[in-house]
Amino acid sequence: MKKISMMMAALLLVGCTVKSPEEPQEVPQPNIFIPDKVVSFMAVGDNLIHGAVYYDAYVRHNGVYDFNDMYENVKDFIQSKDVAYINQETILGGVEMGLSHYPQFNSPHEVGMAVAEAGFDWVASSSNHSMDQYEAGILSDLNFWDQYPDVVTTGLSRSFEEMNTPKYIERNGVKIGVLGYTYGTNGIPIPEGKEYLVNLYSKERIQKDVEALKGTCDVIAVSMHWGDEYATTPNEEQQDYAQFLADLGVSVIIGEHPHVIQPMDMLEGKDGNQTLVIYSLGNFLSAQDEPLRMLGGCASFDVRVKGDGTVTVENVQWYPTVNHFDKHVMNFKIYLLKDYTNELAAKHGLSVSREYFIQETNDIMGDQFEIVY
Repeated sequence: MKKISMMMAALLLVGCTVKSPEEPQEVPQPNIFIPDKVVSFMAVGDNLIHGAVYYDAYVRHNGVYDFNDMYENVKDFIQSKDVAYINQETILGGVEMGLSHYPQFNSPHEVGMAVAEAGFDWVASSSNHSMDQYEAGILSDLNFWDQYPDVVTTGLSRSFEEMNTPKYIERNGVKIGVLGYTYGTNGIPIPEGKEYLVNLYSKERIQKDVEALKGTCDVIAVSMHWGDEYATTPNEEQQDYAQFLADLGVSVIIGEHPHVIQPMDMLEGKDGNQTLVIYSLGNFLSAQDEPLRMLGGCASFDVRVKGDGTVTVENVQWYPTVNHFDKHVMNFKIYLLKDYTNELAAKHGLSVSREYFIQETNDIMGDQFEIVY
């Protein structure tokens, strides 16, 4: 009996033996595929509303300022893109303030209505004409745009708080931080203590604003009102600022002000990042009276955000645009050059031809990017 008890005790001890835990082993992680996110862009230049433009809108529509048909030929192209950009050169102070022409512009609010109706998402509002109607003009402009919450404006503000509030455009899961600046205001001073009214660029200001956006968005795009009027090549300051912006990690730089087109380029930032710079898109809509100022540009491109956060700019194309009006400086219309015939050119108020626009585009833009005629 004692022998059986000893055997049972031994069996119990064996059954209760605690094994040492095995070393934890790494569980292989599955390869997670994060698809790329792509946003299509288009950008056009200066919406420069001379007196002849708003007179045409008023007379042809029986005393109503209606600009919609001026954009109708490019509306489908604008709306085919995820993001469409335009530079609103002249302040939209509205009829109540009294409309005015060069050198101190004031444009109807109805211009903005047509811009929104055409499908533009980003309106660059800061230009050398931003102070043409002083603080009151800027406030009227911004108050007007409050009616269009889906349209993002850059470059003007009503307070320091508004100036320092980041602005974004979100499409297809991509968050784009947008900024806009001008070199000056034609000598009209910005009131002391109200520097927020117009974004004037400096390297210190731009770096501060870009750094504030980093980490809050996938892509940063900047509008720059810069360069020499009527020069078809960028000056040293433009090139210097473009490289500075590239080194800060900005992906897209959209330039305007010269009223004529200038080339595009693809820069490499100091961290190996890619930056598209469009030095000048020229005029989009205006009543200027030189043939070269009738030729504008529409930059079309895709911004791709890869799974690791890397941003590339792809499928860059240049669509020349034509600002058309007739012999009476009436019937303003904008066309893509690919849709502009010599029959239309023969009716232009200036001596132009389709071949003239093609040749000027080739001479100025070069062959780095595809040009669509």
